[in-house]
Parts: sequence; C-alpha cells; structure tokens
Amino acid sequence: METRADGAWRDVATVALTPDGSTADIAGAASDRRIWRYLIQYRWQYISGFFALVTATVLALIPPLVVKYAVDDIEQTVRGSGDVTRSTLLSYGAIIVATAIVESVLRYYSRRIVSGSARHIEYHLREDLAWHLLSLDQGFYVQARTGDLMSRLTNDLQAVRDFIGPSVVDISRSLVVLIAGFAFMLAIDVRLTLISFAYLPVVILSMAYFETNIEKRFFEVQEQLAELTERSQENVSGIRAIKAYAQEDAEIATFARENAEMRRRAMRLGQYQAGLLPTMMALTAGGTLLLLWFGGRDVVSGRISIGDFVQLSLVMSILATQLMSVGWVVASAQMGVVAIRRINEVLRTPAAIADPAHPEPLGRAEGRVEFRDVTVRFGQTPVLTGINLAIEAGATVAIVGATGQGKTTLANLVPRLVDPNEGAVLLDGRDIRSISLADLRRQVGFVPQESFLFSESLRENISYGRSDADDDAYHHALVTSQLSNDLEQLGDGIHTVIGERGTTLSGGQKQRAAIARALLKDPPILVLDDALSHVDTHTEEEILRRLRDFMEGRTTLVIAHRTSTLRAADRIVVLEDGRIAEEGAHHELLRRGGVYSRIYREQLALEQRQEDVEADLVEPVPEGER
Repeated sequence: METRADGAWRDVATVALTPDGSTADIAGAASDRRIWRYLIQYRWQYISGFFALVTATVLALIPPLVVKYAVDDIEQTVRGSGDVTRSTLLSYGAIIVATAIVESVLRYYSRRIVSGSARHIEYHLREDLAWHLLSLDQGFYVQARTGDLMSRLTNDLQAVRDFIGPSVVDISRSLVVLIAGFAFMLAIDVRLTLISFAYLPVVILSMAYFETNIEKRFFEVQEQLAELTERSQENVSGIRAIKAYAQEDAEIATFARENAEMRRRAMRLGQYQAGLLPTMMALTAGGTLLLLWFGGRDVVSGRISIGDFVQLSLVMSILATQLMSVGWVVASAQMGVVAIRRINEVLRTPAAIADPAHPEPLGRAEGRVEFRDVTVRFGQTPVLTGINLAIEAGATVAIVGATGQGKTTLANLVPRLVDPNEGAVLLDGRDIRSISLADLRRQVGFVPQESFLFSESLRENISYGRSDADDDAYHHALVTSQLSNDLEQLGDGIHTVIGERGTTLSGGQKQRAAIARALLKDPPILVLDDALSHVDTHTEEEILRRLRDFMEGRTTLVIAHRTSTLRAADRIVVLEDGRIAEEGAHHELLRRGGVYSRIYREQLALEQRQEDVEADLVEPVPEGER
C-alpha cells in the first residue's frame, strides 16, 4: 500500500511470480476496507461535525423546556399565585430565538464539514476506481460492459457520497434526537413516556419491511441503468453502422424496450419510497394520540402540570418528525450500501497483469526477444501452444497465418497485454514479468489492428507516448507514416481536433496516425499488428520504404498479409493451429512449397485481382464505346 502526496490511500496490488510464471494476488480484500480508511483519514472532520450536531440537538430540546416554564408561570398568574410580566415573556422568547440561532449555526457547520469530507472521499474513490480500471487487463474488458462501468463511476459514486455525507448527518441527528428526547421525556414522566413509545416495535418492523424492498429495488434500478447506459453508448459509437444499414428504427425500438424496463423498475422503487413517509407519519401519529389521551387525563387529575404536558407534547412532536425522516434516511443509506457493494465488485477484481513485487531496473533495451515454451489459453481453449522463437536484436520478423491462428496474441505478449499460461517471454535474456510494466512498455512501439485515437488534436494523439518531442521528430514521424500528405485536407493541419475515436479520419489515416505515434516514441522494439491493412498499395510501399531506415537496428515484429511486407522481412514465422508450422527467409519458404508458399501465392493472386480492378476503374473508355 502507498500513500499519495495529497493524503489519499491507494492499494497497490502485491503480486509475486509463481513457479509456473503466473502472477498471484496476495493483497487480500483490502478494497472492502477502503471506505473505512478514508473515513479514518477524515475522522477529525467527522468527529467535530458530530459534536456540533450533538450540541445542536441538545439545544433543540431547550425551547420545549422554556415553553414549559412559560406555561407554568402563565398558569400560576391566571390562578393568582404568580406574576408574569411582559419582560418575563420577552426573556423567554429571547432564549428561544438565541437557542435557535446557535443551533442553526452548529447544524450548518456540521453539515458543511461532513458533506465536504464526503466530497473529498468521493474524489479519492473516483480516482482509485479510475486507476484500478486502467490497471486491469484486456480479459476484464472482454467480460465487462462499458455502460455498467460508467454507471459505477458516476451514479454509484454519487450514492456513496450521499450516504457518507448527508445521510450520515441525518442518521446521526435522528439517533441523537431520539436518545436525548427519550431521556428528556423520561425525566418529565416515565409512565407517559413508555405509553407514548408503545407503538415503536410496529415502527421498527414497518421500517425493516420498506428498507429491505427499497434496497432490492434500487439494485435492480442500478443494473438496468447500466444496461441503458451501455445501449446508449453503443448507439453513439456505432452510429455509422446504424445509418449504413438503416437500423435507426430497430435501435430506437430496442432502446424503447430497455427504457420501458427502466421505467418499470424505477416505478417499483418509487412505490416503496413514496409509501415509506406516509406510513411513518401514520405510525408516529399513534404516539401523539396516546400522549394526548393519557396525558390529558393526567393533567385533568392534577398528576402533572400543563407545562409538563406541553413540554412532553413538544418533545414528542420533535421525535415524531425524526422518526418520519429516519425511514427516508435509512432508505438513502441502503442505496449507499448497494452502491458501495457495486464499486467494491470492481475494486476487488485483481489485475491479472501487474508489476512485480521487486521490479528490476531497465535502461534502453538492446531488443532481443525470445518466446520460450509459450502456451496461451483463453479459458480452456488453447490459442498458442509450445511457441519457441528467438528474435535477435535489430531483426525484422514477419508473422503469417490464417485468421484465428494466434498472430495478434503473439504480438500482445511482447508489451505484456497478455501473459502466457505456460512458458515465458524474455527481453535481453530477462523474463519480462520481472520488469515493471512502465519500463517494459517504454521499450515497445505498438501499433494494434484497430487504431484508437482520442478526441484531441492530431498532434496530441501522435505525441501520446512522447510529449517532449521536438518539431523535427514530429516531421520525421509524419513523413515516414505518409500522414504528412493528408495534413492539407485537415482544417488546422496537425493541430486539427479529431472526433471521438478519430471518426473524422479515414481508416487509413487512423492507421498512419498510430504508426506516427509509435515512430515518435523512438522505441528499440516495434510491433506492427496488421498496421497497414487500410492503406492503399502505393502508400504502403512508400511507408515500408521509409520504415526500412527506421527499423535499422530495431527489433521489429510485423503481422502482415501483403506480399511486399513479407518479402522485406529478414525472417518469416508461419503459425498454424496455434503452433509454429514453418520459419525461415522468404525465398527458403517458397522453395519448400509448404504452408507459407500456399498463403503467399493466394495473397499474390488476390493482390493481382485488386490491381486489375483498380486499373479497370481508371482506364479511359474508348471513343467508340462511350
């Protein structure tokens, strides 16, 4: 565990290398205690707020006592045994007003300091949750839903904040008022107090019934809200596909069904929430009725004074008000408990890929990469089996194979986006799991199949891995990736702000931007996972020609299909059924007439057909055929 400079706590997953090379989480269930640690961190704010609240509560019970004395004095004056003057009544009024002012100031201070602390805790929790989400591996996001995660980051965190802020204040106030008020009433008359609270078990049972159902309904609402958020997010992200296939009506109908289910669940929650307050009002009215009936008879019989009866009535009204609000406050607390549970579900998820307990320092790597007896399984399905491959520093290796043979998985092993179930990946002779993730990934320029760009300027996207690059480095990266040819088409050139996920760019432009980002990073290892699939043949050849100078002295792993890319590689590795079927130089593999020869000739024929189609599109039509 480490403490940040701002005082917030952060759990650091403690992992160790097991004999089989996998990582074991030994951190425990610390996330469950996270809220408590933050509450302890802000304990003095909560304690001072609580004492202010207790003082304000005691002061709130003084006016009924003042009224008691005023009523008794007035009664004695009416009977001729007392002498109440205007100044006496004014003094009673002044005490009540002064008490109310001090009480209001204390309540304001209590609510302000506790609610402010709750907002600080919300800030820390949101940051912790964001950090933890960024630490989780790709396997987690395959199973997780984006809408659900967004719901936990927003709605659930707000519910937690309300729980540890206003709800804590309200619950504390209600408890203090009930205890102090009960004590005040006992001091006045034990018999009437016990009679007035005879209905309390019914109140508790009714409250338990409502709280159980509110908690259940609130959980259902949050789950459906996650579904609705996910649907909305997918509709926005997939708007091109929706419009291209004219599926607007179908998506609207699907959204309407999800929205209707959300309304149904929210209405069921609302029914219990709406029924809670009237039920509590009806039950608390029973106590007032009992006090009025038995207390009135005691006044008539002379057992207690009118002042005592009035004081009891006023205190009872205060308690009744608190009991009515207790139901609502506890319901809010139940929502907070559900929200904490949902947040902890994420925080308890261990990071399958994490830093080692004692990482070995790493300078700039030479670039020798070795896969030693590597096996990768997704669930029970093997993707790679028994891979043994050594790539010398500065070599360019192409990975070839049909779809689903594990090429991308092999590439993902290098920056530890995936860890092997068996075997190890070595960098310069060291198991990469003994190197910190930051150090390792600084060595790798990675261009995935699907290039992701942020909704920032093109320059900021390119500099994502290296923000201190100078203009010459930018120019070299842009020219090498051939993105420089497209800058004139963009309104502000490299400073053009692109849309979310780069929607304002074509597929080829996004790929070239991702290549430029990897080149600007200036890494000793370059991994290109089908990085030129959306680029036309002419541009690809120009990029490859310029990349040769960049790849000189760098270890390059290329996943490609086009023949021009394959011919340029120093060595070609063919994957089939998750195993290495062949490896060697281009001309050697062609002579063998094996798997690579078949793949290469099929690709060559496909490229020839594409060139013929392109030629037909641009060939001028003869005069007589127009």
